[in-house]
Amino acid sequence: MTLRLNLRLHSNIIRKRIFVLLVLIVLGLILFLSIKNDPSNCFLDSVWKDGKTLQEVSENSKLKLHSTSKNVFFHETSCNVNGVIKLNARQSCAIESAALMNPDHNIYVLFTSQVGFRNTTNLRLIDALSSYPNIHFNFLNLTKYAQNTPLENWIKNGELFRSNFVNSHTSDVLRYLSLWKYGGTYLDLDIVMQKPLNTQNPNNYAGAESAKFVAVGIINLEGETGHEIADLCVKDLLENFNGIEWGNNGPGVLTRTLHKICNTKDVMRMIVGNVCKNFRVLPIEACYSIRWPEHIKFFKEEYLNETMSRLSDSLLAHVWNKHSAAISLTKESNVAYIHLAKKYCPKTLNISEYF
Repeated sequence: MTLRLNLRLHSNIIRKRIFVLLVLIVLGLILFLSIKNDPSNCFLDSVWKDGKTLQEVSENSKLKLHSTSKNVFFHETSCNVNGVIKLNARQSCAIESAALMNPDHNIYVLFTSQVGFRNTTNLRLIDALSSYPNIHFNFLNLTKYAQNTPLENWIKNGELFRSNFVNSHTSDVLRYLSLWKYGGTYLDLDIVMQKPLNTQNPNNYAGAESAKFVAVGIINLEGETGHEIADLCVKDLLENFNGIEWGNNGPGVLTRTLHKICNTKDVMRMIVGNVCKNFRVLPIEACYSIRWPEHIKFFKEEYLNETMSRLSDSLLAHVWNKHSAAISLTKESNVAYIHLAKKYCPKTLNISEYF
């Protein structure tokens, strides 16, 4: 009886120890995954040894950026833990169209994680883009990139990394930060440029998306006036950053800033009233003629003629990747987007099976 009781007690102790061990393993795994997937890791210094690593954008870089109206910025803000450059065909098309339409501008494609090339990577898109002498690929460390700017301490505090939309909000922060540092033009990676940037006057501008919002798929800020506006945008970002609302830190920042500059909340009045001093709000049809609820019109043959007609005088086409990314096309598709690609990103189209 005593032996049986001792065996039972011993068995219970073993079960408890196994249970505790399993709990510790699970907790350790959860902690490991949370650290591994921590978005802030994308912006920490790291050494990447496999393959050719991109040069970091810094004040000491050989490819030193200067404050000039001839800068065009694209930001790729996904957290790429594998360290390999990844661009899809539509992103490549956006970059190529900007380079093709603006041969006198430097097109900077900046990655927020330390990335580079590997032999196992399909480099056809990268090779096609690299054939343009004005396209430059670099990576940036966000904590370094923000040094000596109003955003330096805020980035270090890590509020950005607690956002519900880290990749999107990192893009929002970077568009204002790059323009604050260097001036020039920010462009989204889901656009197609149809005209040169220097056709607009005055030189500081963005496009209206609706009667309530000035969108930020394109922002051009240069010179003293441009820097003053960028500074106001950065201050608004610091004051009003919201990691829960998706659009608050992108179009929300610029729209709120223009409320002050233009002394009105009526975007239509900003467009026609010439009330924004040396900043121009472009009409809706200039950049967002096909708005996001109509995004399907870029990708369906029955809308081809209507869409191309509506885009005929536009500076760019915005294809709303947030809503259209899952739509697959081939280069033979008889749709507006492919017609745009044939004209404005021919090298990308030539080597891509799917868009």
